[in-house]
Amino acid sequence: MIRLIQRRLIIPRGDTGSFTIPVRGTVEEGDIAIFSIYDTLTHTTVLEKRVPATEETLTIPFIHEDTVELEPKKYLWDIKIYRGPVYEDENDKEHSRIINGTEIDSYYAAFSLPVCEIREVAQNV
Repeated sequence: MIRLIQRRLIIPRGDTGSFTIPVRGTVEEGDIAIFSIYDTLTHTTVLEKRVPATEETLTIPFIHEDTVELEPKKYLWDIKIYRGPVYEDENDKEHSRIINGTEIDSYYAAFSLPVCEIREVAQNV
């Protein structure tokens, strides 16, 4: 069961589910949100999820494979919304990296990034 308690995200390793948060500002068809989990020890992004940002809320879904291989520990997370995203390969937007946008907004980076805790589970996964 994935839980969001205020800004603290708790994910038991390998669990499926989602969390939903409100969109900040206005979004239009084609806008994209990227959810990221960041490892402060290795200074790397360990997970990214790309979802459409076209509604009043963002729902970030997780499948088993997203977190089953992550080390149980505390990470940081953020969401960045790209309005009018520009893709590295405009002919393959679904698989291409976003390199720019007409407006780019991070949810928490201007303040302090919230904790994402990947928790160990009793079953060997």
